[in-house]
Amino acid sequence: MSESKEAKKIKTIAFRLTDEEYARAESAAIAAGDESPSSWCRTLVLRQAILGYRMTKNQRLLYEEIARARYLVGNGFRMLFGSEPTTAATWKKITADADQSSGIITKELLSRGQEQRRPAEFRIIASFR
Repeated sequence: MSESKEAKKIKTIAFRLTDEEYARAESAAIAAGDESPSSWCRTLVLRQAILGYRMTKNQRLLYEEIARARYLVGNGFRMLFGSEPTTAATWKKITADADQSSGIITKELLSRGQEQRRPAEFRIIASFR
């Protein structure tokens, strides 16, 4: 698209980096196929702004583990205090279900959380602490 047809860009966001940080950003930009660290940072910021807050891979793994533990604890208490007899086979089935269905368990728990989500401003501030 020609320069005259693009929206005029008049706002600037800037931040300072150490030499080491800049080298890492430059390497990441090259690996991503961007022409410069500035272009790469702009792409990341705009993608994040469009998609909204997303968990990193590590955050997602931790959340899946917590969701699975929550599932197991809840089912364990139901077994202990329920009217049906408690057996090792029942517990093995529940743990196997938790391992095989961790993605489903996580999605269910995340969908419940979206109903009670905090304002976007708080999520952004909290993620930088």
